[in-house]
Amino acid sequence: MRVLVVDDEPSSRYLLETVFKARNHTVQSAQDGEEALELARLTPPDAIITDILMPRMDGYQLCMAWHDDPALASIPFIFYSATYVEDEDEQFAMTLGADAFMRKPADSAELVLDIEQLVREGASRRLKTRPAALPEEEILRKYNARLVDKLEKKVAELRLANERLTTAMQLLSDEVEVKNTLITRLNTELQRLEP
Repeated sequence: MRVLVVDDEPSSRYLLETVFKARNHTVQSAQDGEEALELARLTPPDAIITDILMPRMDGYQLCMAWHDDPALASIPFIFYSATYVEDEDEQFAMTLGADAFMRKPADSAELVLDIEQLVREGASRRLKTRPAALPEEEILRKYNARLVDKLEKKVAELRLANERLTTAMQLLSDEVEVKNTLITRLNTELQRLEP
């Protein structure tokens, strides 16, 4: 089986490459959706497993482009994400035509077995069960909702991290001030003791 692994994180790509190669599968890798489409159009894989959050073309955009290409549309499309892990993310992915949605980290043996099963089941089953295409306006609305949701959560995480950093910096500043006061007192005491 030839698998196309798409992830902007080199360590994540390497892990998936290693897992599939250990099962004697051929692996191609791409760091974003644009590169994945180029590779797949040159040498179509038997399955694609992709992250969602990536630069240039994210996983959702890749899924839409994948299913718009008649040469690729029947190839199993699997999302594998650590960032987009909510039920709404999965529902949207399945609406776009994904064959599976997996959350990182997954057991590597199970991951490979699940993808092998998808490939064995064949394109005809997937095409029959693929949900009816939504109007483009609805897809874009849902896509924007997923992005806004992730951005709002990231902003909240950054705000909390910033508050913690500010508190830590204040504590450190207080500690430095206390130490400076102690050093000044020690220096004063040493000067008094000098003959």
